[in-house]
Order: sequence, then structure tokens, then C-alpha cells
Amino acid sequence: MIAQGDASGPELEVPDVEIGTPLSDRSGSAGLLGLIMKFLESTGNVLLIQGPPGTGKTTLALELLRRIEGPRIGSRTVPPNRLYISSRVSPPRLRKHFPWLNEVVDSISGRTAKGNVPEGVNDFRVSQADSILSKVLNMKHSSQRSLIVIDSWEGALRNTTEEGRRMLESAILSEPEESKVSVVLVNEGGQTGDISHLVDGVVNLSLSQLEGRRVRTLSVNKLRGLRVETSQGLFSLDKGRFTFLSDSEILDATPTRAKMPESIAHSATSFSTGSSDLDKMMKGGIRKGSSLLLDLNNTVSPVEVRLLLRIIIANFVNQGGTSIIVPTSTISSENVAEALSRCVGQKVLEERVRIAEFNQTLPPRKWRLLLKGSLEDDALLFGACWKELTSVSSSIVLASDFDKIVQVYGEDLFLPGLADIGASIRDSAALSIGLASRPTKLREDFLRIADYHVKMQNINGSLIIYGIKPFTNIHGVSFSFEKGFPALRLTEVV
Repeated sequence: MIAQGDASGPELEVPDVEIGTPLSDRSGSAGLLGLIMKFLESTGNVLLIQGPPGTGKTTLALELLRRIEGPRIGSRTVPPNRLYISSRVSPPRLRKHFPWLNEVVDSISGRTAKGNVPEGVNDFRVSQADSILSKVLNMKHSSQRSLIVIDSWEGALRNTTEEGRRMLESAILSEPEESKVSVVLVNEGGQTGDISHLVDGVVNLSLSQLEGRRVRTLSVNKLRGLRVETSQGLFSLDKGRFTFLSDSEILDATPTRAKMPESIAHSATSFSTGSSDLDKMMKGGIRKGSSLLLDLNNTVSPVEVRLLLRIIIANFVNQGGTSIIVPTSTISSENVAEALSRCVGQKVLEERVRIAEFNQTLPPRKWRLLLKGSLEDDALLFGACWKELTSVSSSIVLASDFDKIVQVYGEDLFLPGLADIGASIRDSAALSIGLASRPTKLREDFLRIADYHVKMQNINGSLIIYGIKPFTNIHGVSFSFEKGFPALRLTEVV
């Protein structure tokens, strides 16, 4: 591998990164990044990366360079040849932040050695287009699979003549089809001329805002020869790495006999959500005696909501707490109980969990709180249930779907019983969680007293979450079932 530089143009700031085991792509090989890699591994293709300054073009180019794989010969993979030509970052800084860039790999022996750029040499640069041309041609005529990144295309042509430009374009775009070299061109944001029409693939990176929070989007304009089912995806540059946010299409994969999840301990002043990532986003968990409003966009699936609540409630109950649940209209109390019992056990479910049910025809269960749909009657039943559970433990989490409550009791709902329970939440250092997917009077009343306000929605196939109170960046949400029960991980969009 060779890292070269061009003296022209301002040097790009390189973010600090963690060196070590590469981060996995949480969107999987079927995601957009995997599709782009498949495109580049079809040798001879040329990809153009476009976007305004600060959108992550260099980070994406380096990620593609890192991920490129060579062909397999027998049981081993022959390392590919990598060439990075930079007009914005000096080789010493590249070696510091991306140490794998200037390793030279012998494709025959498989041995690796440090590149031939001596330490302490700060002016090892390529300043003429003909020097770049010779390096491109040498790799183009090599029989080894290779990937060339020119960052940036404008910088490579800045000091050359029109004839030099044509020669370089010809070398990149018009070489023999049997060439085993793919090329990535990075556009600084200026005019690209006809190059975007001549290359085989074009991706565009953009940076936008959602309620004052950063949103990064990759759009695929074209990838010749490949079917692109999803043309856009959200990504993050967290830890200096290009990472797509996960695809939100998930199934509830909790097995019938799941091993009990390991609890994340509460602190003296705050409850854990059951996810260390979510606790971090919430600035250390949720303070005891607090209320939280979770606003759900209509793009969020019921499965995602159920998984999030199950993680929070299971972590709460498995540490001796109790819970009352008013589930959404999309799931019965029976299904909620069955899924939660896999994470807390049937005995604990019956002793410390109560799930509201308005269908009077269902048989009684110890965990089932049968309500009548009459506000006056149900307030008494609810109060008795609250008293019963607080006698078991003062740590109680109340999770209520406001849309369901309004559906049963009406839009102009005023619940004095729940207001009293809200005071009890603070007095007993418990937790109240309200879910809402549309504006209602109940939601507005709850929002005025809520200590925390969090929003969730789906953008371009990725589930995101962010805090209004407290203010947080956008985070991508992913669920996994690695140990047999749901776990939540977040990727901060930076």
C-alpha cells in the first residue's frame, strides 16, 4: 500500500480514531456499504463520491479502501494492492490516524512490512499530475486486484494542463476491461464537469438538520450493473469511522426459553434503562421519582416499541421492582405477559407485574388487571393495584400507552386518579413512562410535568432516538438477540 500527498490545496483535518479491531457494520452485508463494496470488487469500476465539505467523503473513501478484499487462492486470501493519493492530508498524519494505510503487502508470500515512507519525512508528496498518472498506470497494468483512491479529483488536476487532465481521465476511465483495478474519486464539492456521467457509480453525501440535530445521509445515484433496492441510508462518523445505522426491519426473536438477562444495576439516584448505551444518552439513566414522555412517530413499528419497553421493564423487575403496564392497542395482555415472562420468569411476572386488559371476556390471571372501561370504576381498580404492588416494592415503573387510554376514555380525558399516582411516583422515587403517537390532551398535560422527553422515528429504514429533555444528538437504534433476549445498542450520529 502507498499513501501519497499533493502539496496543493488546504490540508484536511483528520479526526481522532480508535486503533484496534475494526468496527463491524451494523447494517450487515446486505446494506448499502456492502453493495458499494460489491460494486468496487467488480474490478474496473470507477466510483465518484460527492458532497459538501464536512459530510464525510474522506472517511468513506478510507473505509472503502480498508474493506477491499483480494481474491481467494485455495485456503488463503491474497491481499489487494491499495493506493491512496491525497491532496488534503499529509502522509505522516495519515500514518498516525490510519496505520494500516502505509503497510506494503507481498501478495505472493502474504507477509506485511511498513511502507517506504520514512518516519519524520513531512514533504513526501506528489505535486504533478504526471506523477499521479504514472502510479495509476503502473497499477492499472498490474495483474493484482487493486483499489485506487484519489482524494480529491480537483486536487489531482489543480496544477496540470488540459492535456494532462485528458491523459489522467483516459488512464482512469478508458483502460482495458481486463484491468483488475477499481478507482474511487472524491469530489471536494466543486464542479466535476462530465466526470459524473463517465464514471460507473456515483454516491452523494449530505448533512441536514432535524430539530437542531445532525443527520448524515448517503444517497446512491447509480451503481452500474447492480440493483439498488434502497437508495438512501443514514450514517455516523463516530470514532472517525464510517458506520451505517442499522436497518430497522426486525422480528421479535426472543426464544420461548430465553436465559434470564443480566441486569444493569441502578445507581443510588437513577434507574438504568437496561441498556448502557441508552443510559449514556440519558446522561446516566433516569432519575428516581421522574416521568418520561416517549413520542413515537407513526413510522415506528409496534415491535420496536414493545422491545424497548420489555428491556426497560425486565431490567426494573429483575432488580426487585414492580410494574403496571397499559399496553398498546396492537397487542393483547396475553402476548405482553408471554413475552415478558421469558425475560423475568413466570413466578416473578405473577408476583410483581400487572398488565391492564379491557376485554372482560378474557379469563382472570394473577398478572392481569381487568378494567371495565368506566373511568370511575377503573380509577378504583387502578388505585387498589397500585397499593398492592407498592406493598411488594416501592420501586415501581408505570408504562402507559396514552393513545389506548384516550381510545377507551375519550379525548377530553382528565384522570384525577392518575394525577394522584403521579404524585406518588415522585414521593416513592418510582418511574412513570408515557407513550404517545399523536397529540391528545392527556399527552399535553403529561408533557408539562415530564422530566424527560424522548422522540423516536424511522428515517430511510433506520430507527432513530433522540432527547428533547435532555437535549441529545440523534442515535441510531439496533436490537439484537445474541444471548436469547432483546438487547439495545445505539450509534450516535456525529
